[in-house]
Amino acid sequence: MTYQAEQERVTFVLPLYFLKAEVTFTGQSTEDGLTVPLTPGNGPRVSISTRQFAKGFWLARLSWSVGRDRFCSEGWFEIA
Repeated sequence: MTYQAEQERVTFVLPLYFLKAEVTFTGQSTEDGLTVPLTPGNGPRVSISTRQFAKGFWLARLSWSVGRDRFCSEGWFEIA
């Protein structure tokens, strides 16, 4: 995961042959989350705009599957 503050986006790189993936964003000051499904076939690099996100710390949890195997990766970023 790479957060690019100046472009207001967060970018993920997935395996080429993932079957299903989603990113869940959870703000530090809120219990509400935003889940974004990701579609295979658009390449391994996926960028999501953070323009609508409130200022503060956010946890991004990326979950994906390849075959029968499931994977998860997390990372924090700050919108100032």
